[in-house]
Amino acid sequence: MKDIPLKCLFVSSEVAPYAKTGGLADVVGALPKKLKEQGIDARIVMPYYSSIEGKFFEHDEHFLTSYDVHLGWRIQGIGVYFDEQIVPTYFLKSDTYFSRPEFYGYEDDYERFAFFCKGVLELIKHIDFVPDVIHCNDWQTGPLCLLLKDQYSYDPLYADIKTVYTIHNMKYQGIFGKEALDVLELSSDYMSPDKIEYHGAVSYMKAGLIYSDKITTVSPTYAEEIKTFEYGCGLDRLLSEKLEYKIEGILNGIDYDIYNPKTDPNLYVNYTYRSLHKKKQNKALFQKEHGLLEKDCMVIGIVSRITDQKGFDLMKETIEHVWVMDKIMQMDVQLVVLGTGEKEYEDMFRHLAYKYRERTGVFLTFNESLAQKIYAVSDVFLMPSLFEPCGLGQLIAMRYGSVPIVRKTGGLKDTVIHYNMQTKTGTGFEFEECSGYWMYRKIEEAYWYYNERPEHFKQIQLNGMKKGFSWNDAAKVYINLYQGIVE
Repeated sequence: MKDIPLKCLFVSSEVAPYAKTGGLADVVGALPKKLKEQGIDARIVMPYYSSIEGKFFEHDEHFLTSYDVHLGWRIQGIGVYFDEQIVPTYFLKSDTYFSRPEFYGYEDDYERFAFFCKGVLELIKHIDFVPDVIHCNDWQTGPLCLLLKDQYSYDPLYADIKTVYTIHNMKYQGIFGKEALDVLELSSDYMSPDKIEYHGAVSYMKAGLIYSDKITTVSPTYAEEIKTFEYGCGLDRLLSEKLEYKIEGILNGIDYDIYNPKTDPNLYVNYTYRSLHKKKQNKALFQKEHGLLEKDCMVIGIVSRITDQKGFDLMKETIEHVWVMDKIMQMDVQLVVLGTGEKEYEDMFRHLAYKYRERTGVFLTFNESLAQKIYAVSDVFLMPSLFEPCGLGQLIAMRYGSVPIVRKTGGLKDTVIHYNMQTKTGTGFEFEECSGYWMYRKIEEAYWYYNERPEHFKQIQLNGMKKGFSWNDAAKVYINLYQGIVE
């Protein structure tokens, strides 16, 4: 390693706690902290969304600099704000692009994130920090890898900078019309299959994949899955035949400063694996607060985006002409759901809440405090995902003594081990076939352990709580990866 610390700039469209829609924010909020603890000069740059202003620091006191960004024939001003309370973080402000109710979902997203990528590269000219590595995340930052290599690397300031591009979810690729070439100031030569063309459109993710120096995924299994037709989302041949040499799967961790039942301020009663009985106190107080039947029965928890990716279609299936959710609710269980998403699944949960009103709590919103409570309250945690690049829910659930029931895919396969009664090893229950029947059978198996073999159920809980999923190990792998590409 160099005598001076290796410098890494994380680039992300969302970062916890400032802006979050999913696991991407958690990863970029946690990994740089661990890297700093291990001697890396890690910093973050993200958009300065209007929802951030005034919440985390005094706006006017944190202004750093301003400059212009060229988007074809347009020139847009950008303001930079800086805060280092958590990790040194640069916030790029533009009222034109980032003062909107949502982070994504606009017709000009191609322009907004082209502006962001260019803004990050121009930022380096205005601050006393030239990174050795720029670590990009998901489609919103893909063009940065291309622009650095093909437009900026001729400048000595940028010549030695390397890029790492992390795929958090292949499903979201940033596919746009040819107008994206104009704002990126790219010629039509880039509209070819060996560059960023994708079925006649421009792919921001493909730009990150092809032009980065290293590609990572958020679990080892997902690194293999994306090379297949089933999970590659149309880029499997590119990944398996041309880019395989630079792909590495590194399992995500969770931030133990936040996800710790011993200290979590959101819980009714704090506990550890040595005082696991206090978990039942959380359940009783939650039931009382939310009008659920007050009894000690198995509680199934779900904290998730409510989308097809998360496997909720399995809940719409039938078993012997009986709706699978009715079969589940015929057991002496309660169900608690938190999340937002697609209307058909939200309606399904509304129906469940009406039909089993004393045994079902459905919260169609997202509330961090309530999410923490559900991890502590639930006995089992259900994640029947169609695919799951890593998944943080199962890691948090195990930390809180909630036994995961998962489909064997991606990071779920890498982190959950099916319980073996003979050896008393394992941390949860897995099913492989994408089927409502097998999801039901694994819930039934957990229910049997909970009621008939409580000593074994407690063993599963303890196994999960003692399992290590902090960022420490992953940070060391990332450091080795960074060193390997800058040497």
